[in-house]
Amino acid sequence: MKSIRQNYFILGLLLTVFLSISFLVYKQAFSSSYASDTDEHIIFIYLYLYNSEPFYIPHPLWHYGVSITSSVLFISIEHAAAIFSAILVTGWTYIIYKIVKNNLPLLKDYMQILITFIIIIIGPLCIPWYNKIIFLGQGSPNIWHNVTLWTVKPFAVIAVYFLVEAVRTKNSLYYLYVFGSVIISLFAKPSFAIMFLPAIFVYMLVENIQTKQFRVFYILTILFSSSILLYQFIHTFNSGDSKVIFDFLGVWSESSQNIALSIVLALAFPMLFLLLEPKIINDDYILLAWIQVFIGIILYACLAQTGKYYLHGNFGWSYTIAMSIVYIFSIVKFFKIYNEVLKLKRYVLLLLLATQVGIGLYYYIKVLEGQNPMYIAIFL
Repeated sequence: MKSIRQNYFILGLLLTVFLSISFLVYKQAFSSSYASDTDEHIIFIYLYLYNSEPFYIPHPLWHYGVSITSSVLFISIEHAAAIFSAILVTGWTYIIYKIVKNNLPLLKDYMQILITFIIIIIGPLCIPWYNKIIFLGQGSPNIWHNVTLWTVKPFAVIAVYFLVEAVRTKNSLYYLYVFGSVIISLFAKPSFAIMFLPAIFVYMLVENIQTKQFRVFYILTILFSSSILLYQFIHTFNSGDSKVIFDFLGVWSESSQNIALSIVLALAFPMLFLLLEPKIINDDYILLAWIQVFIGIILYACLAQTGKYYLHGNFGWSYTIAMSIVYIFSIVKFFKIYNEVLKLKRYVLLLLLATQVGIGLYYYIKVLEGQNPMYIAIFL
């Protein structure tokens, strides 16, 4: 009976996610008032797959997925974009649910679903008297206007989760999962791999991992990933108006009045949780997640793309992915040690978590209504 009830809970959440994302992407594809990258990537599909002139996409996984969905279901590319994107976000939600369930098996069914919902909807902290805009400058652990980000997130979470499990259990199959996820992620959005690969190296040094199994995995992952990244780099940055440059805080300062404060607002809950409970850094998931955050910040702060994509802040996507990952494992860890946290600290963290969930839910509703995701202002 419990299993049936639990299945209803998770199926209800997954169906809600699928329908709402389908609606959102449908609107992004067909309505000019919905600001997103969706329509641009749909154009890329036509240019890349259905045009006689050569057109290069460095990470075409979403584009192929949409094209295949269109062919299989006999629907337009625009309708297929809605369906395939919804499948991606729903799959990512289910992966989060499985992580929650595996780490918090004693919690009631509805609590596991609630925590999953918290993770997939939470937004950054927003201080109206500093800046009423929710996203611009801070970014967010959950973004609703970039289809390639949705494509890479499932593989990013799988890679992080199974890397820690592989080190803990020395299970070669888990290393294979990580290797496969990283390679596939390169064709979804390279932003994850360029952050994750150096993060693995730092994690290896901090944890003093010296097993032959790990070294073989890491060397093979570096070799294969570097080859793909080099090919993508050469074909992406081969024109005079598109180069990678060192540009310290240049792009970031265009959207943030105070970058340090923007980082604090973006990472409010995991940062406060770490400050109040510093022992959680001994958790391998938390450690690896924070290493990725620091590397993501460095990439965003130091690198930029010249030309028309300068203000797009494409090197900030690594930080965005890292932000999402650190929220996942911080929220799971919080509920895992909930009863061990002193009451005052617990209530402060719960209040902050509830505030950010409220902001994230408000933000998503406004995106669904058609407001520009970059400029949605807090309701206060």
